[in-house]
Amino acid sequence: MGIAVVALVGVMAASPGSTAQPLRADGITLDTEGELANVEVGSGTSYVPDSSVVQAAGPLSAEQARLVEQDRAWLTDGERPGRGSPYEDLADRALLDLHLLLQPNGALVAANRYWWRHVWPRDASFAVVALSATGRHADAENILRFLARVAPDNGVWQARYKPDGSGDPPNYRRRQLDGSGWVPWALWFWVETNPDHEHAVRAVQDLASMTVKSADALARSLRREDDLPRPSPDYWEQGGTQATLGIAAPALLGLRAAVALSPMLGADPTGWEEASRRLDAAIDREFGAQGYPRAGLDEDRQLVGAHGYPLPYPEIGRDAAVTFLGPPFTAPDDAVHRAVGDAMEALRVPNGGLRPGELWTTDVDVAWTPTTALFALAAAGYGDVEAAERLLGWLADHRTPLGALPEKVNEAGEPASVAPLAWTASLVVLTLVELDGELPVPPAPPK
Repeated sequence: MGIAVVALVGVMAASPGSTAQPLRADGITLDTEGELANVEVGSGTSYVPDSSVVQAAGPLSAEQARLVEQDRAWLTDGERPGRGSPYEDLADRALLDLHLLLQPNGALVAANRYWWRHVWPRDASFAVVALSATGRHADAENILRFLARVAPDNGVWQARYKPDGSGDPPNYRRRQLDGSGWVPWALWFWVETNPDHEHAVRAVQDLASMTVKSADALARSLRREDDLPRPSPDYWEQGGTQATLGIAAPALLGLRAAVALSPMLGADPTGWEEASRRLDAAIDREFGAQGYPRAGLDEDRQLVGAHGYPLPYPEIGRDAAVTFLGPPFTAPDDAVHRAVGDAMEALRVPNGGLRPGELWTTDVDVAWTPTTALFALAAAGYGDVEAAERLLGWLADHRTPLGALPEKVNEAGEPASVAPLAWTASLVVLTLVELDGELPVPPAPPK
């Protein structure tokens, strides 16, 4: 398969004093064997417009021209959010990067580099939602079926999976309960937005087991003493000694999604409904009363940080996970909206982006693009167009030369770490869809 020649990925030195990893690639493309490949940092190349084919000197080969037409057909077969806005290119590049990161077997890798070249249930679920929101339900179904093949028997997902579908975790990371919430939400969203309802109902039969087991695991996880899920690592992928908002919020979302899907799943939703109501009340009581911090209160009613250490009140440890409690995950809430605004201000770093939380102790002046994009999505969900567009503009301005969204932006305002990152790409697409209309939200069971 002959396409543009791509150099092996290079390593660009980070700015003096930077604590972020250096940028690993300007972007991704296909190599001459049709395999996913990185484009070298500083390559000076560009993509053929509306494609992921790297422009080479001279005319395109027949194979290159075919790939360009394939990419363009894929773009036009679905919705392209942000049309007529300054974010057209941002959206198209995010979509095309998701298209490349999706492997033929349905494995949606987080990025094309070493330990990122795995499937995170969280990232894969967000990609399902982003692709479904833009009418690409066949691609989204491919991801869901991969997840079903690696789904755990006990309903508690590994942090990440090998892209060969073996189901084995790539290393020692602990299981994360948030995956049990994200996956049912992804399936619910895919069904809710699918124009072929009959096909969706049939497909759910193949995907029911992973959803039922995930929801059952969430219901079992609620502790008798406070109705919060048992401690688990969350999207920070560290800690796990305290109940955090990063677990509680996705758990609530997953339970609600499972209840909504229950008629198709052939499952009795009674236990999920009860667990959902208990958890909803617990989040209000244990987190909401304190302004929705990262961690809840311990038995002595002290605020506790990510590693179990008491925090001096009123330091509340604001966290990006507060965005999981508003649109498009749940219905709007005034108190949550205020907490989102407070967190947005507290987590801003000098380069203009946002870090994961006040208790984040590494790379404290480095912005994380998924965190920044989560707040853009939250702003769009609450109708704050100015804030959403400001954050989208920041993300657009801090991409690689090829337009890929990196994982991080260092202290000097330069893209850093891997690029593109699937989670950020999905969040950008969802933010633009939300600005164009309104993303569906799983209904809450009656109280």
